[in-house]
Amino acid sequence: MIDYAVNPDKTEQRLFESCLNCSSVENASRDMERTKRRYNKTGGVQGYHIIQSFKPGELTPEQTHTIGVEFAKRLFGERFEVVIGTHLDKHHLHNHIAVNSVSFLDGKKLRCNMKTYFQEIQKISDELCRAHGLSVIEPKSKGKSHQEWQADKFKHPTIREQIRRDIDGIIGKSLNFTTFLDELQMAGYQVRSGNRKHTAVKPPYGKKFIRLDSLGENYTDSAIEQRILSQRSWNRPKQLPVTRHYTCKGSFKKHPKVHGFRALYFHYVYLLRGAAKGRGSQKVSRYLLEDTIQFQKYLAQHRFLADYRIETAEELQSTKNLLTVQLDTAVRERKPLYEERRHADEEQKEVLSLEISTRTAQIKQLRRELRLCQQIEADAERVQTHVYDVKNIKKEERYHEYRQRNRRANDARGYPNLRSSGEAGRTGSQEPCGPVSGAGERESEAAGQDTHERPASQR
Repeated sequence: MIDYAVNPDKTEQRLFESCLNCSSVENASRDMERTKRRYNKTGGVQGYHIIQSFKPGELTPEQTHTIGVEFAKRLFGERFEVVIGTHLDKHHLHNHIAVNSVSFLDGKKLRCNMKTYFQEIQKISDELCRAHGLSVIEPKSKGKSHQEWQADKFKHPTIREQIRRDIDGIIGKSLNFTTFLDELQMAGYQVRSGNRKHTAVKPPYGKKFIRLDSLGENYTDSAIEQRILSQRSWNRPKQLPVTRHYTCKGSFKKHPKVHGFRALYFHYVYLLRGAAKGRGSQKVSRYLLEDTIQFQKYLAQHRFLADYRIETAEELQSTKNLLTVQLDTAVRERKPLYEERRHADEEQKEVLSLEISTRTAQIKQLRRELRLCQQIEADAERVQTHVYDVKNIKKEERYHEYRQRNRRANDARGYPNLRSSGEAGRTGSQEPCGPVSGAGERESEAAGQDTHERPASQR
């Protein structure tokens, strides 16, 4: 972290670097480690990395570094060891601040959370910017969570988006707001309404209640009620049939069958893609929603298994061991290049920088693949359980669909179909149907007597 903060390629050959409560920038890492050992706090969070950015064109590199040092002093100067580096490689100048997590003064650990960020870190940074006449970002409204922002960016489904879909579908078959709430409960939602100011719902796949008005202006109680009232059959526009076009990708060449992890993840990615695009049953989509949001993660795991042709846990472990050896070798070979570049001339520095960049890209790729191995080890059992549960859900839906078809095969008023293979059907096929009395019992007929020859009173 410290090496990145004072990277020579970003700090104008280390012109803009400073440290607080350390003997020097070069010895800062050792000083921090010594502090941890002194208080026997070498585990857990090792440190914090803060980035302080400024609007392009508003200040010079010297001013940027001065503000960064002042910012670090106000936050950590009396208790923690800090390294500050000012990066000039982007249009916006910015400071990288590396802070030891253990105080050299009393050995207490620094705890950073969202409260610390808003009430201390952001507050002090904004005060310094205003004092120097610089721009400060003023939030206009409540922002999105990182998960929501990322889902919007990459078009991934979210729990709130799924709730909106469910509500839109339920509105279409509701007569009023009361029946709308009843339909929500039938769909598995828990509903809080009545004497409350705002209606809140908890989906079957969620962990907490969500207020309807937080889903958007079209999902407040009054807006939903208005949408229900405006969808009367005489107001609904006629929907024309949608013309569908299908294209075939790939070839019809037969591929070898896959097994094990490869087959499992291939099937699971197929299920998640269908859930993300709204295909298939709603029950399956809701059950897979939590993993559908992380579709790219499982897709990356599937591609990794396919590239390395991994089908068993033993093959996965051997691949992980191989990647670990390759990573250790690459890191060990890259380390001396930094020292060589520090003492080399300008021409040699360019060559070494290119070599370091190549090794760094290789190390990043190896670390990424190692993380995928660890994720697969942690997720494989969960994926297998979900695939098994989805099969049971589909089996149950097919069973209910079969029963509904049999029920529809009966008379529309609910009476049994006399032409079926049931008891009544067999009776009807063996003897002619005579008149039925009001009590439902067949009147006795004389053997061989034609009903047309009876007296009118009996007929």
